Amino acid sequence: MKIAIDGPAGSGKSTVAKALARKCGFTYLDTGAMYRACALRCRRQGIDFSDAEALAACSKAADIAFGPFGEKTQVFLDGKDVSDAIRTPEVDKDVSVVSGIPEIRQDMVVRQQAFGAKGDVVAEGRDIGSVVFPDAEVKVFLVASPEARAHRRAVERAGGDTAKGEDVQVAAKDEQAILTDMARRDKADSSRASFKLEPAPGAVTIDSSALSVDEVVGQIEHLIEDARKAAAPAPEKKEAAPQAPKKETKPAPQKKEAKAQEEMRAFAHAPVEEYYEHPMRKFPWPSRAFLAIAMTGAWLYTKIVFPWKIEDMDKFFEGQKDDGRGRVIVMNHVSMLDPVVIAIALYHRHLRTRPISKSEFDKNGFVSWAFSRFGCIPIVRGTADIKAVRRAQRALQAGDWVLIFPEGTRIKSDDQPVQVHGGFALIAQMAKTDVVPVAIVGARDITPKGKHFPRPSRVYMKVGDPISFDELGVRKRKEQIAAMEKVSMERVYALRDELRREHPGKM
Repeated sequence: MKIAIDGPAGSGKSTVAKALARKCGFTYLDTGAMYRACALRCRRQGIDFSDAEALAACSKAADIAFGPFGEKTQVFLDGKDVSDAIRTPEVDKDVSVVSGIPEIRQDMVVRQQAFGAKGDVVAEGRDIGSVVFPDAEVKVFLVASPEARAHRRAVERAGGDTAKGEDVQVAAKDEQAILTDMARRDKADSSRASFKLEPAPGAVTIDSSALSVDEVVGQIEHLIEDARKAAAPAPEKKEAAPQAPKKETKPAPQKKEAKAQEEMRAFAHAPVEEYYEHPMRKFPWPSRAFLAIAMTGAWLYTKIVFPWKIEDMDKFFEGQKDDGRGRVIVMNHVSMLDPVVIAIALYHRHLRTRPISKSEFDKNGFVSWAFSRFGCIPIVRGTADIKAVRRAQRALQAGDWVLIFPEGTRIKSDDQPVQVHGGFALIAQMAKTDVVPVAIVGARDITPKGKHFPRPSRVYMKVGDPISFDELGVRKRKEQIAAMEKVSMERVYALRDELRREHPGKM
């Protein structure tokens, strides 16, 4: 089902759409944020806003992605989080220009329709019901008085939230400036040739000036219920005819049907995508048998050729909540042996580990096949790969553990520049789980510089105390992520230094 919510700036579209999506379990699509991201990109690249052709070219090249939305939408532009940068007064002024260019709107509409085709969605913007989703089952045109809209936007910029009753003192001149700018935008939106800000055919107008968010959501829920009733097929009338009694075949219970839909296809026929989307316990039995054999063989080989030892192994399980969730493991990366040893060690503790691997491995068919059976989840490096992030989140929530190397690539010498990628903190936050730091030394010695074949060498690892978001001492989501990234990697490197002191010569 598609829910289209249109209306002018400040009418409460975003707040209502988010609340409705949470309550109904729908996906939330912030179309306005897409135009704002385009406006920000054009501004940052110094595009002349009177040059429509240049603005269109710049916007079409934008890589726009959405992260998981909690209290606010996470928006990524060209791989970087711009959630706050697109909500400035400068972007407010620029977005009307960008959104009024037909070429840009056509491009954004195609993107939005592709997003909406994936399932139940709540979309909000300014032409959702008329252009983006003209077939939406429920269309709402949300309005509010200019004064109410200006006050909401002013409070929002001041850090408050009228939806939660968090009103703050706002300077009268600031509110007046917003009111003036909204009047300018409303006039532009209502008069441009490409589209006009007006109710879509079949839309229900709701005035939110004096209504709470819950009241508006309640009205839309009634519209959804009416739409579902209207779409439900009428019961067929059957004429009774004398015939021999037949044994009725009872339909399978709904639970069994749902379970059957969750099961993966047979081992030989399941594409790698199914392995990325399912928890490892749901892999087909031949795949699980293959994994068991491979893990046993790898354990014997590595224990003989690269005798490895994991110190403080029990810390993996300290303070673990009884909620069935896995944990995120982060460690330094020096060789291809690193993920193998961790996966083996946890496998023999009856835990399944899913390493995050670079998507380049998928170019080789055999490697892609093997990695998928080992539980790897590919990620496109250098981008905000939201698909990979969500896969990792679902894996953690289903009980699998996720292994991530924040350094991104193998560090073959201490002189090599290191850039830490912090996506692991976002994944842990989304899955509401802890991060376990681990360090490894000795694996770099397996294949010295200039050598192509591994040589025997002892390998040591050390597990640190699990890190929870509660112990970081910060409450805002972005600050939590930044703190988790910093603390986790500091502990990884501290563990590595401890190992080097305990085992001199090991790198």
